Amino acid sequence: MSFTVLSGPDIENVFNHLTSDEVAGLIKALEEALIQYSTQNEKQYQPHRSVVTRPGGQNSLFMPATTNQVIGVKIVGISPSRDPSALPPGTKPPPGLKSVLTLCDASGQAIGVLNAAELTAFRTALGSMLLYRLRQNTENIVVFGAGKQALWHIRLAVLLRAQDIRAITIVNRSIQRTEELVDTLTNSPGWPSHVNIKAFGSNDDLENLVVSADVIFCTTPSTRPLFPADILKSETGRSKTRFISAIGSYRLDMAEIDPELLKAVTDQSSVFSSQVWNGLVTVDTSEGCLEEAGELVKAGITASQMLEVGHIQHVLATSSSPDFGKWLKSGFVIYKSVGIGVMDLAIGQHLLQLASENGIGMSTQTF
Repeated sequence: MSFTVLSGPDIENVFNHLTSDEVAGLIKALEEALIQYSTQNEKQYQPHRSVVTRPGGQNSLFMPATTNQVIGVKIVGISPSRDPSALPPGTKPPPGLKSVLTLCDASGQAIGVLNAAELTAFRTALGSMLLYRLRQNTENIVVFGAGKQALWHIRLAVLLRAQDIRAITIVNRSIQRTEELVDTLTNSPGWPSHVNIKAFGSNDDLENLVVSADVIFCTTPSTRPLFPADILKSETGRSKTRFISAIGSYRLDMAEIDPELLKAVTDQSSVFSSQVWNGLVTVDTSEGCLEEAGELVKAGITASQMLEVGHIQHVLATSSSPDFGKWLKSGFVIYKSVGIGVMDLAIGQHLLQLASENGIGMSTQTF
């Protein structure tokens, strides 16, 4: 069996030239991995991730995972924040997070090593797309953040639903970074001319922006809610339903969604009772969210109030529930993700296949 190395540019090359059929294949691979995780007793075979913090603030994450076909581990290094003023003029600070994914077959034979920075952003955004693609209304999209996660949420949303999107507004503290993201997207091949994408200005009205949104993608490691719950709890805010995906916060001290909004959404006697199916929020992993999702923990959300997206995909594929389907299509749906190792394995394994088909990467027959 061959062994393949995919560098960061290799993976960007694959992602930047994805066809609709290839995206469909990646979605199917991710769906199958999450269905197995949530409904086929796979959780017991997933080791816990480990975090090591060294003096000076260097953090290392070790994220192992297994399936019937693949064994893997992602290693993430998080460097302490650096003062931009200490860098030479015109120099961009180096990435604060770097990662690598090692894959082996079921016997333990190594089959690939992949730069995981772009891969992680892509698979996380693809996880959001599993529910986003079901939405009836997606005319107005609001994105908080302007990094890789924001980039891939926008790219995939446009790839899947371009004909239904009219406006995308990016909210970020750095206007320069936001404008760079807008330029990257609009100058990419195939960007639909009818989609108006812009940066949120300092003089713009955040409340009106949030109320008008059909879809909100939250992609920042924020320690404070990105907007107050009262905006959506108001009569105006409740005049329409929306899909909110929050994937940026990953520690207990972080929160993108206001915990007060989550409390209201999960309260079956609240003003949202007619918009939310059984008072549930959707998640990638209930166990992971209970340990790492700051906004859910602060809101006191229990496992019984969470519905894993793998379970949702299983229900959609095996049964018919009109009320359930209507909620996913046009109700108020909140999705929270902290990441699962099997998502990396599913996308990493499929990437090795796509790279091989397109002659990308370095391969050797022996290892």
